[in-house]
Amino acid sequence: MLKRFSLPLQIVFLSSSVLFWQAFFRFVENADTYFVMNLGRYVLEHGFPHVDPFTIHENLQLVAQQWLSGVVFWEAYKSLGVNGLLAVDYLFGAAAVVIYWRLCLFVSGGNKILSFMISFVVGMFIAPMVVPRPHILSATVLLIEVFMLEKFTRTADAKFLIPLPLISIALINLHAAVWLMSLIVCLPFLFVKSRHHIKFLLAAMLGVLVCGLINPYGVEAMTYLFRSYGIEAINSGVREMFTPTAHTLQGKVFYTTEAFLIISLAKFKVPWRYVFLSGGITFMAIMHARNLVLFYFLATFPLAYVWRDFSSEKLFQSRKLSLGLFFLLVAANTVIITNFFNESLSNVTLPLLILFLAAVLVFLYNLLILKAEGRILHQTILPRKIVSLLATLFVTSGIFFFAYTYSQPKPLTTYADAIKFILRTERPEDISLYITQGGGGLAGSFGIKYYIDSRSEVFLPANNGKKNIFEEYGDFLSGKLNYKDFFNRYDFTHIILTSEEPFLFELLSSDKDFRTIYESEHVEDYDLIRCKVFVPKKD
Repeated sequence: MLKRFSLPLQIVFLSSSVLFWQAFFRFVENADTYFVMNLGRYVLEHGFPHVDPFTIHENLQLVAQQWLSGVVFWEAYKSLGVNGLLAVDYLFGAAAVVIYWRLCLFVSGGNKILSFMISFVVGMFIAPMVVPRPHILSATVLLIEVFMLEKFTRTADAKFLIPLPLISIALINLHAAVWLMSLIVCLPFLFVKSRHHIKFLLAAMLGVLVCGLINPYGVEAMTYLFRSYGIEAINSGVREMFTPTAHTLQGKVFYTTEAFLIISLAKFKVPWRYVFLSGGITFMAIMHARNLVLFYFLATFPLAYVWRDFSSEKLFQSRKLSLGLFFLLVAANTVIITNFFNESLSNVTLPLLILFLAAVLVFLYNLLILKAEGRILHQTILPRKIVSLLATLFVTSGIFFFAYTYSQPKPLTTYADAIKFILRTERPEDISLYITQGGGGLAGSFGIKYYIDSRSEVFLPANNGKKNIFEEYGDFLSGKLNYKDFFNRYDFTHIILTSEEPFLFELLSSDKDFRTIYESEHVEDYDLIRCKVFVPKKD
């Protein structure tokens, strides 16, 4: 079947989920992307910072561990705006899916149908995670490394280890917090009986370690992980550090995939490297949701080895099994379509809605054709119906997945309009701004200094060499620190709050020591979001 499609067409199909996500992704103004871009712009204009240049705090030590990612995103944004960011995302996301596909092909011994199916499903699962953040760049680089390790293990050709030190250099500069993974993913590949293999791999790992020093911050960048993670305040206060929950669709997909992976590895005899690699990455994903991208790319490809003997011919040899699969697909499509109309119709843009309705028509055609083609069990008819139903299931469930998991962000201009209003009368260098942690990076893109942003680990004393600003921020939000004492401590010239912080919003609205100089309202679906800019009254 795949022989009918050219290589470019196969790549388009494989990356279609990522492409759809980028085409309909709404860039959120308070996304972490802004502080990464600010960092890239600063590096290009001033060189590598060793003291944080963006916040109101003085002399905070800084290791710009994502500087190269920032340069990539900033150059794309400077040239094409938001579309540039989405283009970078698509290129890396599509590249990762294609590399994963080639890895599955290699591991499965060339089983094209199986490799294509696994890669398409994984592409659909990771699409909502392909956002303008350094993790998609580092995940792609790590996937290349695992591919090289697998090729070396199977061919015993040491030339496949040559890229490893180069990968180390790329990781330490793109995303130093995950650089240690370039060593960790090598460990499972040491579990072989060949001493020759182990010696070459250990030598390559030494090269990875030494080349990690090739960055602007030396050992500090290499050890960044140890000073930044495993902190209880971050684990409990930063959403991406939470454990995936089965209460969400994303969590259900993860735990279902994990269960299938465990059962598959347990059912068949597989090399130990797959057991340790998949087990280790799965453990990381269970600990923190931020590792789900690594789980889908690095932990699931052994499925291609486990099921390498799969073929459509074997599947359709049993009429009972084929008929059972047919009605299972009918049931799955019915459930997805019904849930879509009940829950997610209002969240879908018109182009995706048209695609969904087209898939529904194909589904209905498959049901009606049962009467027209009475010989449904014929070996040439049933497989076609199964393939058609499978395609509609992927389309409908993919769109439903995007609509269901896509949380509506704040209107794109909520904070930006407030900041622009302030800048009508004030110079950026004269402003000391309080804004939410997520909005700090946006304020920095206007050249304004702010209290905090989403780089949570930067505000820990282990990294900044000064004070635990992250803990102070938590105390302020929880009410342990009096809001007047807090605002007086930092002498903010402007304070931006929205109704999504109802406690503070109402306090300052009624506090006679603050006056409102700007107010806006936006309706987002059924929610009314209000935004105000407060300034302290002068004595």
